[in-house]
Amino acid sequence: MRFGIVIACLAAAVSLAPRQLRGADQVVVLGFDGLGAAGLKNNPTARFTELMRRGAWTLRARGVIPTVSSPNWASMIDGAGPAQHGITSNEWQPDKHEIEPVCHGSTSIFPTMFDVLWSQRPTSMIGIFHHWADFGRLVERGAANRMEHFKTEDATMDAALAWWKQQKPALLFVHLDHVDHAGHDHGWTSPEYKAAVQKADSLLGRMMDAIRGTNTTLIVTGDHGGSGKKHGGMTMDELEIPWIAFGPRIRPGVQLQSNVNTYDTAATVVSLLRLKAPACWIGKPVTEAIVK
Repeated sequence: MRFGIVIACLAAAVSLAPRQLRGADQVVVLGFDGLGAAGLKNNPTARFTELMRRGAWTLRARGVIPTVSSPNWASMIDGAGPAQHGITSNEWQPDKHEIEPVCHGSTSIFPTMFDVLWSQRPTSMIGIFHHWADFGRLVERGAANRMEHFKTEDATMDAALAWWKQQKPALLFVHLDHVDHAGHDHGWTSPEYKAAVQKADSLLGRMMDAIRGTNTTLIVTGDHGGSGKKHGGMTMDELEIPWIAFGPRIRPGVQLQSNVNTYDTAATVVSLLRLKAPACWIGKPVTEAIVK
């Protein structure tokens, strides 16, 4: 566990929730790199469909611009956008960047939801399992009890599920990269891409089966979509992402009508865990999805 001083902006955090939300014992966030909302349209998926039927969902959630991985994954876990956290490209490094974050957590980078949980509940178990090696640099060093990179989507999920079953962490984050690989190699409308989404469906099913019967909220989303064999542009196929939540505190079978942005994911997580969000976050809990 990390030692450090949580500086004023995090210590002075205020709750973003407009009303008290019921808590969850555990939260799992499962993110698929390159999974745009278009990837789930006209591509029947058994477990995604089941999750939407049983939970709250939208295929019109939005990432941030630019539609590349680092700014969008950062926004998902930071509760804010590039203008706040300063992560504007895949070239960003904690010690090499152009825009300074508007506030800091326990380290020199913008506070992530992992840092928020650690600072308010130091004994909580936190796990991060990521398929894309560069994801790790977006997180405070020592923020998780275990953070590890794996070379395949299957190995990532295998390790994440084994650790989850053993440790029952308060927060588990799983990043899978194979959908993005298929998009870059073959195109975002290719048969290979559709097959990768089907593989994502299978991996999602494994997670759904693992958390069955527990007081766990599962949030499933993507970072961006694509156009042709690229992403980073200004099209809706690149910007729109799925956002699906399921669990004891989530309203079942609700197609969300409110606007959802990727930075609302972190805000929803900390609200479900009954934590206080940093004042510098701009994300808000997706209260339409949550049982009052």
